[in-house]
Amino acid sequence: MEVVVPEGGGRARLSVDKLGAVGEPESLTWLKATTEAMLPRIDLPDLLFEVHSWTGFLDAFGHVSDRRTRMEDLLVSLVALLVAQGCNIGLTPVIDPNNKALTRSRLSHVDQNYARADTIAAANAALITAQSSIELAQMWGGGLLASVDGLRFVVPVKSINTGPSPKYYGYKRGVTWLNAVNDQVAGIGAMVVRARHPA
Repeated sequence: MEVVVPEGGGRARLSVDKLGAVGEPESLTWLKATTEAMLPRIDLPDLLFEVHSWTGFLDAFGHVSDRRTRMEDLLVSLVALLVAQGCNIGLTPVIDPNNKALTRSRLSHVDQNYARADTIAAANAALITAQSSIELAQMWGGGLLASVDGLRFVVPVKSINTGPSPKYYGYKRGVTWLNAVNDQVAGIGAMVVRARHPA
């Protein structure tokens, strides 16, 4: 960058030359290629099935009646439902009318009877337990410390959880999402914090 002052006076101006691209070091090229080879491209449902084979986390999704299910391909329906909810895409992209486990009625049934707060918490606990046994996670920490942080979202409509928080956020209606992550980088809990209405 240089400062250009016109002859005979006048306003000075900054002249910024375009920077040329910096070459990529050979070590970075090697690292990219090696990492890419270690992480093959797979579909997200396949990844969930693989994680289940290591942890058994899908077994936590029991029927609301506590009876043992006789439903065929329940795991397929559960994985489709988790992808739909986790990616916030709704059921339509995962529905396949030609696959009994992926029909709209089956996914709605599984959503109402298997995917509940208690089963999701139990599945998450299985994942946390499995992660805590990984040597790298143990190097990060013992899993007994946590970082808790809140995210505030402005919500333009009235709901049971929204309200102003004048002390911290002013008078716009909103909701706070509280998230906890342990020192092994595992999500251990989250909740919506209801806004207090001014007295």
